[in-house]
Amino acid sequence: MKKNVMNFFVLFFIVFTLNAVPLVYAEEGETLSAEEAAALQKKLSAAQLELKKAVKNVPEIENAGTIKGVVTCARSRTNADAIVFIEKVGDNVFDPPKEHAVVDQLNLTYVPHVIAIQKGTVVDFPNSDAVRHNVFSPPTAAMQFNLGTYPAGVVKEVLFDVVGETPLLCNVHAEMSGFVVSFENPYFAVTDDAGNYSIEGVPPGKYVLKTWHERLMSLSKEVVVEEGKTVNVNFELKRRR
Repeated sequence: MKKNVMNFFVLFFIVFTLNAVPLVYAEEGETLSAEEAAALQKKLSAAQLELKKAVKNVPEIENAGTIKGVVTCARSRTNADAIVFIEKVGDNVFDPPKEHAVVDQLNLTYVPHVIAIQKGTVVDFPNSDAVRHNVFSPPTAAMQFNLGTYPAGVVKEVLFDVVGETPLLCNVHAEMSGFVVSFENPYFAVTDDAGNYSIEGVPPGKYVLKTWHERLMSLSKEVVVEEGKTVNVNFELKRRR
């Protein structure tokens, strides 16, 4: 098996399912040795800390406030991957980030499963698997595209100049799914496994705070952000009726 298959994207952008799933290269039917898997696992754990689930360009302002809290997801294995966002801030026109977002493809999985971005962000779709993939969105998606089928080591990109939910699918592997959710302004955050979130750099004012989740109902609450202060807002999300 060629060692150079494990390129930069595998080492830096992946969050491998750390549930003791063996790395299998379906194209060649090979499995890493225990030593190789252990070494890669260590690198993947480190790379996990660098993975971004939110890409945005927050303006620097004086006396900004912070909104933080916990989102509880009913009947879910984890409280991760819920998004909390401010519906509108000022005229809702903000410069997009120059930084690209990244959604990798590894072990027949989109990584991260959910990513939140600001409108105008470019999303890179590298293929770090050892098999060919196709990335496309359904007709109902906010951003409709089809990148075609491409092999390992190739990176394709999409400019998300839209607002809304874009499901990610693969016509080669039906089990693959993911979401890119784009927003007008940069005031949003994705929850961690425990449901924690934090939206920083918020201009003082009164706002409508909302949630997004791929399976659960959306909620909204009014919140007042004061200069230099932190306000706590929690949510309990339930299944859609």
